[in-house]
Amino acid sequence: MNTQRIRAIVGKEWLDMGKNKMVLIMMALLPVLLVGMILGTAYFMGRTPDAEFEPGTGGSGMALPEQMSHLDPKTGTIVLMNDQYMFYLLLIPMSLPVYIAAYSIIGEKETRSLEPLLATPITTGELLVGKAIAAVTPAVVLAWLSFALTVVGMYFIASPVVFAYLIRPVWTWSMVFQAPLFALLSTSSGVIASSRLNDPRAAQQVTAVFIVPVIGLSMVVLLGKLFLDLELMMWATAVMVFVNAGVLWLAVRLFQREKILTRWK
Repeated sequence: MNTQRIRAIVGKEWLDMGKNKMVLIMMALLPVLLVGMILGTAYFMGRTPDAEFEPGTGGSGMALPEQMSHLDPKTGTIVLMNDQYMFYLLLIPMSLPVYIAAYSIIGEKETRSLEPLLATPITTGELLVGKAIAAVTPAVVLAWLSFALTVVGMYFIASPVVFAYLIRPVWTWSMVFQAPLFALLSTSSGVIASSRLNDPRAAQQVTAVFIVPVIGLSMVVLLGKLFLDLELMMWATAVMVFVNAGVLWLAVRLFQREKILTRWK
C-alpha cells in the first residue's frame, strides 16, 4: 500500500470532518454526557446514607457476585454501577466511527466528490484504510480521554475501594485493546452499510447490532450475575479480533467501486 496516498485520504477526511458541524457536535456531546453521568452518579450515591443500600429494606442495594461478597452493600452497589457505566464508555468508539464513516462515503456521493476520488489510481484497500484511520482515531482518542477524566474524577469523589475497582486491569485492558477493536468494527460495518444504502442515517443504525448486546451485558453485570475479570476480557478481545477480521474482509469485498459509481444516481 502507498502510505502517502493513505495519509492524503486521512488528511482529506479530517478536513471534511471539521466542516461538518453535526459530526463535531456528536464527537463533543457524547463523551461529555457519559463522563458527567458516571461522575454525577458516583458522587450522589457516595453521599447517600448507608442504610439505603441494605438488602431487604426496599433500598437501592444490588445483589453482589461472590467475588464482591466482602464489600459492604453501598460500596458494592457503586462498584457494580461503575462497571455498567464503563460499558457505556465503550459506546464512544462504537457510535462515533460509524457516524463518521456513513457521512464519509454517502456524503461524498451526495456532494459529487466520490466519483473523482474513485477514479484516481488509489486502490480500494488504500481508500478504506485511510477512511478507517480517519474514523477510528478520533473516536479511540475520545474514549481514552473520557476514561482518563473518569479516573481522575473518581479519585477525588469516590472511596479508595471504589477507585481501586475502577482502575483494576479489567477496564484498563478493555480501554486499551477493546476500544480500538470496537471502533474498527463499527467503521467496517458502516462501510458495508454505506456501500449498499443512500441514506447516512440508515447506515448509522447498523451499530444497533453491536450496541444492544453490549448494553445487555452491562445489565447482567449490574445485576451481579457476572463478575468481570481479566481472563474473561482477554478471551472477549480474542473473539473481537476474529470478528473484526471477518467484517473487514467483507467490507473490502462489498465495496465495489464500479457498481457504486453506476448504481448511485
